[in-house]
Amino acid sequence: MRLPLVTAIALALVGTNPAASVLAAAPAPTSAAASSITTQLPHTAKPTHYAVEITPHADKMTFDGKVAIDVSVLQATDRIVLQAANLSLARGTLTQKGGKPQAAKVSTDAEAQTATFAFDKPLAVGEYVLSIDYSGVINTQANGLFALDYTTAQGARRALFTQFENSDARRFIPSWDEPNFKATFDLAINAPAGQMAVSNMPVASSKPGANGRTRIAFQTSPKMSTYLLFVSVGDFERATVTADNGTEIGVIAQKGKVDQAQFALESGRDVLHEYNAYFGIPYPLPKLDNIAAPGRSQFFSAMENWGAIFTFEYSLLLDPAVANIDTKQGVFTVAAHEIAHQWFGNLVTMAWWDDLWLNEASPTGWRRAPRQNCIRNGISTRPARR
Repeated sequence: MRLPLVTAIALALVGTNPAASVLAAAPAPTSAAASSITTQLPHTAKPTHYAVEITPHADKMTFDGKVAIDVSVLQATDRIVLQAANLSLARGTLTQKGGKPQAAKVSTDAEAQTATFAFDKPLAVGEYVLSIDYSGVINTQANGLFALDYTTAQGARRALFTQFENSDARRFIPSWDEPNFKATFDLAINAPAGQMAVSNMPVASSKPGANGRTRIAFQTSPKMSTYLLFVSVGDFERATVTADNGTEIGVIAQKGKVDQAQFALESGRDVLHEYNAYFGIPYPLPKLDNIAAPGRSQFFSAMENWGAIFTFEYSLLLDPAVANIDTKQGVFTVAAHEIAHQWFGNLVTMAWWDDLWLNEASPTGWRRAPRQNCIRNGISTRPARR
């Protein structure tokens, strides 16, 4: 995410060589050091995998959800505490691997944004599955699951997106919503038939569902923090190119506008090539989409969700009638910044939000490198003069 104030502070702290702070070798954390990492949750349990299914009701601005969380209980405890905000939790059950499900007594603390699942007897150390049925609201501001309305020649349209940085995944899934709690995700969404759904990973299956919906399930994600999870549903079009390493690069925009994302599409391919070579660690996901959203925010222009970058249209699309050198360079710079986050922030993540400055400093420093290399290699980042 591009945060002007954070970026300014970050560059001042990092100085002229931001790479030195990130690439310097650090000793592996000891168990004592790990237990001292900032958290607002008990150290008694942690998630390893989330299986999430969401049914949005865009007309009512609500959604239904269910999640099965693979949980490792690390110390004997009679409760599991995680984070939830503005969610109605209908049911919670816990099943030990190979055992019978047991119902939990569910309580929430709105001020602390937590949910507690209490049990009659202490849970032994081991592996469990915590299953939760719940519902939530679709917001009008960019936090949690939110809606953006826009007009087209065919009439009014509404698209849904998610924005979870820094602590808003808890408005979408009851979860360990802190950057140090990484897990894998299986996500499925019951979308209106005919609409496109996009998430961090490619679509694994798409099947007709009930009530005029299509159940779209995505491939399992790599291990990642909750704030990087993403899903969007709407009347979209997608264009793709294939990078030289086989990664599918995509741009997604409202129908009728995807052609305006052609420069961003080609820039994404070129930037990914440069970063793969520069960092020496290949981009690990099978695809990298950049999703254009109507409207704008006073707080950010783009967000680095792993494999599914969210960008407001004004920072991604180029209208040939008004595009100029500055707007084209702006699109390239935003793309380079967010793609750098695929390594710095996504692959390697700060343990707590007080190191967000470093998360932003590295992409800010390195986003210049691909543009310089593209220019040297004859790849234009400027519009053709007419």
